[in-house]
Amino acid sequence: MARRQNYMILEPAYRRLHKLKEMATEENVSPKIRAEIDAIIDLLKVRADYCEDQSTKPSEDLLRLMEATLHHQWKDAFEQGKLSYVPTTLMMSGNLEAQFLRSLSSLGNARRVLELGLFTGCTALALAESIPEDGKVVSCELDPYIADLARSLLDKTECGKKVDIMLGDARESMRALADKKMQFDLIFIDADKENYSVYYKMIWELGLLAPKGMILVDNALFFGDPYTKEGYMGKAGEGITSFNDIVREDGNVHKILVPIRDGLMIIRRIDDVNVHK
Repeated sequence: MARRQNYMILEPAYRRLHKLKEMATEENVSPKIRAEIDAIIDLLKVRADYCEDQSTKPSEDLLRLMEATLHHQWKDAFEQGKLSYVPTTLMMSGNLEAQFLRSLSSLGNARRVLELGLFTGCTALALAESIPEDGKVVSCELDPYIADLARSLLDKTECGKKVDIMLGDARESMRALADKKMQFDLIFIDADKENYSVYYKMIWELGLLAPKGMILVDNALFFGDPYTKEGYMGKAGEGITSFNDIVREDGNVHKILVPIRDGLMIIRRIDDVNVHK
């Protein structure tokens, strides 16, 4: 099994508990209270691990791709000028969310998937594994180095052939797909957070979502910024908050925000849900 990442850092309550632990040590709080704080922190981690352990394990291909992502020399690539920043592997969905996305995709009988924001291909591969042999995942990625890395990893998998990568600004890729009259049963948004609202509006304006289709949006709880208003993630957090507000006020869609990992928003046309009006 792939080395597990500490996704708990995404949760503000977890971060606050660690701060409380430090304060308790500095203030020489009784060992009994400090032990209780440690127990709460451990309980949160055990709960997350339990959910992971109870869920379907990744395929061998997906496992190898995740391992390669975790062990990739990101800092070296940055220092060599191949990347403009050092990516965090927290950008990878991980197996729990990947399996959840696979379930949603198969429940919706998806054949055509559009992904905005590829990274190393974890989600793209998971979705490719959930669709028929003649299905297609179109993944948009801005960074050439990351797109090439993802392509090399996907090419080593059985279902990677179902994934097409479009390099460049996602907005231009979306327009190009719309020009070809393409529609998608599932659209997954996981690109730059400041532009989530732009991508959402473009999906409707360009007619990219197929009838009965669904939009899935990652990082809808983005480090807690939308509900704590702490500004922990700066402009990116503001972008997510603005997007969430737009979706909440959109009466044309049915939406549900699921607290898995960093928050996953599920969006469908209201008429597809309210069949008995």
